[in-house]
Amino acid sequence: MGSSSVRLLRKIGASLSQILVGVPIVSLLAGGLLLLVFGATFRGRSVGLSAAILGGVLYCSVGYWNRDWFKRIRRRFYALAIPAALLLYLVPMFLAPNGGKADGRVRNCFLCGQGAFRCYSPWNVVPESDQLAVGTWLLPLGEVDYAEASRIRRLLLPIYKDMDRDPEFHAAGSVMGMGYRELARMEFHTGHYYLFLPEANPGERLPCLVFLHGIGGNMKACLGLLSRLSHHKKCAVIAPTFGFGNWDKPAGARFVVDVVHEALATLPLDPDNVYLMGYSNGAMGVTRAAMEEPRLFRGLIYLSPVTEDEFFSTEEFLTPTRDRRILFLHGGRDKRIPQTFVATTVAFLRGRRCDVQLKIYEEEDHYLLFSRQETVLGDLQEFMRTQ
Repeated sequence: MGSSSVRLLRKIGASLSQILVGVPIVSLLAGGLLLLVFGATFRGRSVGLSAAILGGVLYCSVGYWNRDWFKRIRRRFYALAIPAALLLYLVPMFLAPNGGKADGRVRNCFLCGQGAFRCYSPWNVVPESDQLAVGTWLLPLGEVDYAEASRIRRLLLPIYKDMDRDPEFHAAGSVMGMGYRELARMEFHTGHYYLFLPEANPGERLPCLVFLHGIGGNMKACLGLLSRLSHHKKCAVIAPTFGFGNWDKPAGARFVVDVVHEALATLPLDPDNVYLMGYSNGAMGVTRAAMEEPRLFRGLIYLSPVTEDEFFSTEEFLTPTRDRRILFLHGGRDKRIPQTFVATTVAFLRGRRCDVQLKIYEEEDHYLLFSRQETVLGDLQEFMRTQ
């Protein structure tokens, strides 16, 4: 091998080494600074400062190791920086939610018991409200503009503050990491589902609302909001977790059906009063689960839904649907799913003799679940009451 080939290989090796070292450094610095600047809680900012310090330690170690000035301060630098970074992370880690009680009102459950809540995972150590806050600041880099991202943040952060006042909701922690796993193209189907179960009297069977989250993951804010249905009428809420919310993937519908069967077998639920609701992308899971096992659900609820007329027109969907009611709730100013799409779907279903209700919130957008909380909950309660 000639000298030029050796030099080329050395250059390639050096470049690969820089990439391997540079990626974690940039990730730590960028993630830490984002949490530090845009975080919503002390725990989140503490983890952010820890990551930023650790990233700085790695950067200095790689970039300045042989510099005379760095040699003079190396020992003191490491003696101060590394313990500080560890302490700033360990304090939030020991304060992280433990997943809650197995028999509490708010539970983390896994299908067939095959799973465990990871209380020390970074996505639980960093509060979900901080993940949301940072995420909304990054949304304008994509298709969401700054005004819309700010609106999402203003609507959701107060819900997290209210939940943190409830010890059981606080202890439930976050499972957003399961959504991030799908983004990283890792296995994300863990069988997890949230459960809100109000106390039932002996022999009492509770109605149940099964909620399928939209794109972005199974945010605990949705569970907290929907649990308020029990303020007026005791109602269990089940919220399956399916990665980032791509319910059109083959395993999604079967997972929903399996979760409902397990809940009916193990909890004081009324099998004749199970309602299936999907928000945004979650609507795709509603349609597919309703086709997977038609007689399992008494009513279907589509909230700001992604509509798929190719499924609505099939006999597998239409035939059993004629024996149950369907509710569509939609914002008149929804830019993601135009009102005309939903109106066309409703007109088609009515033309096939389906019992369909449509309510348009004329002044609301895609986030009406959060902007019109009490009105939406009232409409859900009325729909479930009049079945």
